[in-house]
Amino acid sequence: MSGPSPASLFCLALGLGLAGLGVARHVGAASSLGDARVTPVVLAVQRAAPAVVNVTTDGGGRGGGSRGSGAGVIVHPEGYIVTNSHVVRGAARVYCSLARAVGGQAYEARVLENDPSHDLALLRIAGGPFPYVSICSTCDVMVGETAIAIGNPYGLGDTVTMGIVSAKGRTATFSSGHTLQGLIQTDASINLGNSGGALLNVDGELIGINSAIHANGQGIAFTVPADDVQRMLDRNLGAAGRPGPPPLVLDVPAPRSPEPMLSTPTPAPRMAPTPRAPATRPARPPVGLSLAAGAAGVTVATITPGSNADIAGLRTGDVIALLDGRSVASPVTLAGTFNGAASGQTYLLTIRRADRTSTLIVVIP
Repeated sequence: MSGPSPASLFCLALGLGLAGLGVARHVGAASSLGDARVTPVVLAVQRAAPAVVNVTTDGGGRGGGSRGSGAGVIVHPEGYIVTNSHVVRGAARVYCSLARAVGGQAYEARVLENDPSHDLALLRIAGGPFPYVSICSTCDVMVGETAIAIGNPYGLGDTVTMGIVSAKGRTATFSSGHTLQGLIQTDASINLGNSGGALLNVDGELIGINSAIHANGQGIAFTVPADDVQRMLDRNLGAAGRPGPPPLVLDVPAPRSPEPMLSTPTPAPRMAPTPRAPATRPARPPVGLSLAAGAAGVTVATITPGSNADIAGLRTGDVIALLDGRSVASPVTLAGTFNGAASGQTYLLTIRRADRTSTLIVVIP
């Protein structure tokens, strides 16, 4: 009888090595029910929502009262924001509030360009770097794909709705008298105050700036395509108007567990029962990794010292080529895999560093 093949000996050695590390029993472990809730839409919102701002304006007339509010989107880390032209029209002052980032701080913004013919305006706030969204070419937008809208309806603060891209190349005439062409139509719920907000794809990329709803139809809204946004940035910033995709921070959420029950000891006579305080849940540490989509592939942008990614041997600049033997399409794909993994699950990462290729084991905390 012939002996074991080299391939089987390799698999046995790999299994024994993982067992020696105390992680073999976790390989291929199924995600918990709570982890399954981390969908691509959730990841897209987590990635892009900090870059959506609330826009308020003060009028220039007698009394200088408030003229209205809307939303805007940071499209460059140096504080460049795109909103609708009609949101800032006639305003003496414009303020942008970062509701989900930088402590909700409000900034006074300068209007750099107001283009009513495309219902777009470019603003800038001082400071930074700020969270921002990358811009997806409208040529890549597909009718029927998922569309995620983030805006500020009725001044309630950042609100997320979802639908699909219903059509491309629509024409609509606005109350300002301008007729816009090449608009994206979506059935994602758009309400008053959503003007200037973001329409995103499931990768968290900007595909348009929400502009108007159809006066006579429900589920019909129009969005200025992202190509018009990019042309505005090119006019004002030149080559600097294309900053590239922002790094994607992988921060695995803590596993969900039932709330601890209050335990009441038997009271002494004539004494009120004293409930015991709930036990404190230990925080689940992050993987400690941020990624960027580079020319060579998915690249490690930062590593948190002492994190599981650091312990695994990952370093800034590494290109992640394979995950468990399968190619890694994008940072969002890898984030979805890690966020959906059970605590203790392990992955084999094949990385390229300079002219060398090696395989590392990363354990989900």
